[in-house]
Amino acid sequence: MSISMRLGILAAAVAGSIALMPMAALAKDCKGFAAVGSGLNDSVATLMALQGAVNVAEARGYTVQGEAKLVSCKAAGIFGSECTAKSHACKLPK
Repeated sequence: MSISMRLGILAAAVAGSIALMPMAALAKDCKGFAAVGSGLNDSVATLMALQGAVNVAEARGYTVQGEAKLVSCKAAGIFGSECTAKSHACKLPK
């Protein structure tokens, strides 16, 4: 087998393995983002916090990996409830 043929097979194998890798494995810049949501009850505050954690990451050019996760909820005076959520996001190569 010639050297150029071996290099071609090796290049195809590397390209195939890169194609099978998840996009997060190729990302170099990952961060955690957090948001606080408030509402008349826990379910509204939870929704606002979870979506806020996603929105903050996307507004800064990151792609959220998985789903945002609820951290905590507490009573918050006139707003009813206040919840905190976090997300993990990465800048993916273009």
